[in-house]
Amino acid sequence: MKYQTQIAALMATKGIKAARMAEIMETAEKEGRSTNSAESKEFDDLDAEIKAVESDLARFQRLEGVTVAQARSVDTSTTQRQVTDHDEGNGRGPTVIIRNKKNREEKFRGQNFTRMVIARTAAMLGNFEVPAYVIAQKRWGDDAGYVPELLRTAVAGGGTGSGEWGAELVQADGQYRGDFIEYLYSKTVYDQLPLRVVPANVTIKGQDGQGTGYWVGESKAIPATALDFSAVTLTPLKVAALAVMSNDLIRYADPSSELLVRDGLVNASAQRIDTTFLSATAASAGVSPAGMLNGVSALSADGEDAESLNRDVGRLYAPFITAKNAGGLYWVMSTGLAKALSLMKNPFNQTLFPNLTAQGGTFEGDPVVTGDNVAADDLILLKPSDIFRIGDTGFEVAISKEATIEQDTAPTGATDTPTAASATLTNMFQEDSSAIRVIRHINFAKRRSGVVQYVGDASYHGSST
Repeated sequence: MKYQTQIAALMATKGIKAARMAEIMETAEKEGRSTNSAESKEFDDLDAEIKAVESDLARFQRLEGVTVAQARSVDTSTTQRQVTDHDEGNGRGPTVIIRNKKNREEKFRGQNFTRMVIARTAAMLGNFEVPAYVIAQKRWGDDAGYVPELLRTAVAGGGTGSGEWGAELVQADGQYRGDFIEYLYSKTVYDQLPLRVVPANVTIKGQDGQGTGYWVGESKAIPATALDFSAVTLTPLKVAALAVMSNDLIRYADPSSELLVRDGLVNASAQRIDTTFLSATAASAGVSPAGMLNGVSALSADGEDAESLNRDVGRLYAPFITAKNAGGLYWVMSTGLAKALSLMKNPFNQTLFPNLTAQGGTFEGDPVVTGDNVAADDLILLKPSDIFRIGDTGFEVAISKEATIEQDTAPTGATDTPTAASATLTNMFQEDSSAIRVIRHINFAKRRSGVVQYVGDASYHGSST
C-alpha cells in the first residue's frame, strides 16, 4: 500500500480537527450561550481545513486504488507466508496470507498489548472519528507490527457494559495479549511458581495424611489405619486495579510513556496478587482467598550469621522430610533477602551460595523465586504441586473518560448494598484524564496442610566464622 501512510496521516488530521470543532460547540452549549466571535472563526476555519483535507484524502485514495490494481509481484525477501489448515468445506486448497515481516519484533515485552490499549484509548478520546488502527499506523509507522491489522478487524462493543471495549483485547490472538501476560508473569511470584492448575467450580477431594500399612500373619487381625481427607473447591475470584492517566500522556505517547502505561497495568495487578498469595491473611468469602501463610506458625530465626541460617534451613526442610514430601520444593524470598544471602561468605572469603542472585537461582539445591512484593523478612519454603490454582482466563480491560473515580486505596462505594463514595472523588472529564481498569479472575488454595513452612524474621548477613 504505497500511499497508506499519507492516507492515515490525513485521516488522523481530519479526526483531530473534527474533535476540536465538537469541543468548541460543546463548551458553548454547556455554558448556555452561543459561540463568541473567536470560537466562530476557529470553527469555520477548521471546517474549511477539513474540506481541503478531504479533497487530498480522496485523491490519495484514488491513487492507492490505481497502485493496487497495477501491482503484479510481491517481494518475497520482505514477506512471510502463513498457511492455514485445508478448508474441506469449500474444497479449496490451503489459504495463504502474505504479511510484511518488517519491524515485527517487540522493542519491549508487552509492547503489542500496550499499544493496543493506547491506540484504542486515543481513538475513544476522539469519539472514534479516527479509527484505532489508523492511529496505531500513524503513531508507530513501520514499527506498528500487527497492531493495526488486529485493531482493524476487532469487533466493536465487546464489553459487557455500555461502550466498553475490553472483550476486544481479551479475545485477541494470543500473540497480542500473550506478550503482556508473559511480562506480568515474570513480575509475580504467584505466576512463576508451577502451581497445580485445576478447573474452577469443581470440588477436588484428596488425602491430607498418610495411612500406615502392616505385615499381617495368617488369620491375624489387620490393624486399622486412620486416613485424613480434604476437599477443595475453587470459585473464580476477582483481582482488579484502576490506573488513572492523563489524556495528554495517552494522545502523545512516546516509547517512554508506553512503558509507563504497561508498567502501570502490570504493577497494579502484580502487587495485589503477590501481597495476598504470600500473606497470612484469612479468606474473605466471595472476595479473596486465604494467603499461603495463613494457619502456618512462623519459625523464629536462630540468629543472623551463616551458621544460624544453616540451622534454620534444616528446620524448614524437616517437616517435608518427615512427611516424605521433600521433592519439588521451591524457595520464595524478597529480592533483598536473596541478595543478602548471595553475599554471605565463609572464613576463606568464598561465596557460600554462588548459584543465588537477587533474581533467583537455586538455594540448597532447590529453585528460588524472588519478588518485590514478598515480605522482606520472610524466608519461605513450599511445594507448588500441593497448591491449587484455577486456570487463567486472561485480562479484562476497560476504560472511561467520563467516570467519577473514588481515587482512594480504601474506597467505600458499593452497588450491591448501595453506598455512596465518600472521599477523593475525581472526574475524568474534568481532569482531562482516563481511568483504565484491569480485572483478572483467579483463585488459589493449599491442597493439604503442611505444604508451606517459613521463617518470619529472617535477617541474615555476615560470614561464617
